[in-house]
Amino acid sequence: MGWITMSLRRAELQRSINDHTYEKLKISRQLRELSSFSTAIGDGTISPEEIASFGIDLFGTALDFMGYSNDAATTVATEQTDYYSTAYDDLTQQQYYNNPSIAAQAELYYDESGNLDTTAMYANFYEKALQEYAEKHIMPILNEKQKEIENKQTELETLITSEEAELQQLKESIKQNIQENTIQLA
Repeated sequence: MGWITMSLRRAELQRSINDHTYEKLKISRQLRELSSFSTAIGDGTISPEEIASFGIDLFGTALDFMGYSNDAATTVATEQTDYYSTAYDDLTQQQYYNNPSIAAQAELYYDESGNLDTTAMYANFYEKALQEYAEKHIMPILNEKQKEIENKQTELETLITSEEAELQQLKESIKQNIQENTIQLA
């Protein structure tokens, strides 16, 4: 291989390594943002401040999550509140005291004066529904996306390693040819 060909190949390899390293940095940022997003929605909620902290890749997803999760949780919480408030209103004292599991759950939703607190009931069901929505609908998607990004990162690392090895070999070859004065310009 002639000196010009080796020099061109060395420049091409160096450019390719730089490009792949930059791509790897972008992927690392995506993984950090994805991890932050997963952590932020772990409890089923996301704040506007958290949404603003995400990059353009996740900003729309975060907004969508906020809207969809609220709609889903509102529907579930309303249905469950209606169902349980009716069920607890119809409890007789005998049923209440003879069934510890019903009593324990119902106790959560009665205030100090013994009245059924549907607001607390709704809030509890809403919070659980938000978390369930995140776990069932969003987390699997995020986990899949994380695997894809990690696979791409691994591919880039492998490519960079092989290109760096080739570059090192080429540099040694150029150095050896210079020392032997056998470089030809053709």
